[in-house]
Amino acid sequence: MRRQWQWYVRAAGTGLGAVLLAGCGGEQADTAAPLDQAQVRSVLPDAKAMPGWKTAEKPSAGALDTEFKKSSVCPNEGNKGCEGSRFLGSVTFERADSDALAGLWMVAYEDEQAAEAAYDVLWKDTARKTGKEKADLGSAGEERDALRGAVGPQGTKGITGQIRVGTTILRLDASARHEDQLDKGFVKDIAALFAHRAQQAQNGETPSATLGDVQS
Repeated sequence: MRRQWQWYVRAAGTGLGAVLLAGCGGEQADTAAPLDQAQVRSVLPDAKAMPGWKTAEKPSAGALDTEFKKSSVCPNEGNKGCEGSRFLGSVTFERADSDALAGLWMVAYEDEQAAEAAYDVLWKDTARKTGKEKADLGSAGEERDALRGAVGPQGTKGITGQIRVGTTILRLDASARHEDQLDKGFVKDIAALFAHRAQQAQNGETPSATLGDVQS
């Protein structure tokens, strides 16, 4: 039963990770810079950045350089939404109490214009497949959307969110066994962490933000 529940969030992050394997700092102004593969990998938080959580699926990053890989991110006809996409990264975490999962993945684009153009295309496709109740991701990124709803058996609840930070689009899939587990701020905190690390990388920094830096 526990494995059934875990699949729903892991499917998004793990599936993308498998595809890859198969084939704001200081005083400076925030910038929107294209990221390379190593930078995408550095944006993905590790266990040190996520105290109270453990890695369920290891972080991975790779080039979106084939139609097969692009179809996993942009399932629309002609892989619409992947124009100008360069790299994909993903990681999945399980909370220490095993009552919540968080799957994170991101797409890095060649410039901010490409990311802006892709945002609505990707969210429209995502919104068709997830909950219908609007959810709050706080103020992370330049653009953000989130929906809440049932994601599996036994009353499992989930929030799916999308955030644009400069040249990147970030995706968060979080689920918990009980509704109240989604109301304790952890989804907002993880969204803020992911967005902050993406901005740090675009500012030319090594991402260093942790949950402790952003927790509400």
